[in-house]
Amino acid sequence: MNIKKFFLSMLITILVLVFIGGGLLLAKVMFGTTLSGEISKLLDKNTATEKANILLLGLDKDRIRADVIMVVSLDPEDNDIQVLSIPRDTRVQYPSGRFDKINHAMGYKNPEETIIGLVKEITGMPIHYYCEVNFQGFRDVIDILGGVEYNVPIDMHYDDPYQDLHIHVNKGLQVLDGKDAEGVVRYRATYANGDLGRINLQQDFLRELFAQKLQPQYISKAPALLQAMNEHVTTNFSIAEATKYLGMLKEMSSESLQTHMLPGASKTISGASYYVYNEEETRQMILTSFGYPEEEAEKLEQQSQGE
Repeated sequence: MNIKKFFLSMLITILVLVFIGGGLLLAKVMFGTTLSGEISKLLDKNTATEKANILLLGLDKDRIRADVIMVVSLDPEDNDIQVLSIPRDTRVQYPSGRFDKINHAMGYKNPEETIIGLVKEITGMPIHYYCEVNFQGFRDVIDILGGVEYNVPIDMHYDDPYQDLHIHVNKGLQVLDGKDAEGVVRYRATYANGDLGRINLQQDFLRELFAQKLQPQYISKAPALLQAMNEHVTTNFSIAEATKYLGMLKEMSSESLQTHMLPGASKTISGASYYVYNEEETRQMILTSFGYPEEEAEKLEQQSQGE
């Protein structure tokens, strides 16, 4: 396998694992997109010189709830990846006027259009690519890569027959296979702060995974990764788009990946538990970490260079 294919496979792998709840992106790059033309029309245009913002959804077994919602921003100029986690209980107002949790969007009419619109409204960022994944893809990728060494912070034991989710992982440093890795990143039963605790662990797991797997010895895994992801991912991110970002990997290290949480706080409203995001803090974070609105970000950079 030549070096170009190696870097492409590693980009796919990293993006697949960025999501951590279930695989990620590009599973279909070798085989074309499975995303409908109607969904593609909802996305913003992108060019080779621009950042690529990817909306990642990790869907539950029935595909009616998004258990993982992330925006991944690839910046080829700075050679970094910014990841924004949006808690699934985030309170949003749907086009009908009703307030509900954002992870329920997949159960609404026109689910893709709905959740793309909600994420763009929350973040103020363009969304160039859309990706749906399932948890089987995550398990397969972890197993193909030989597992991940991770220090599990607490004992994790939980059973949900409805979702066919059975988590039984003990505390301590160990090599997690695909099944146990999925359990660790999906577990939230005994966290005092529920989904926020899970997101914190997911981001920590992601950083460790990124550091371990961005290594040349995984070059031989690329074909198996592509085949596994092909079965579990739907996206409009094609091989043509992917090649625009191959150069990033040559300059990246474990410090190139930055993770962020949507600013806000948990609140109980009308008896329901929500995560209420702080609009002003979100705007400031998007400006300074993701560079949007672009005009303001450019002025901010010019000011900092002039000081």
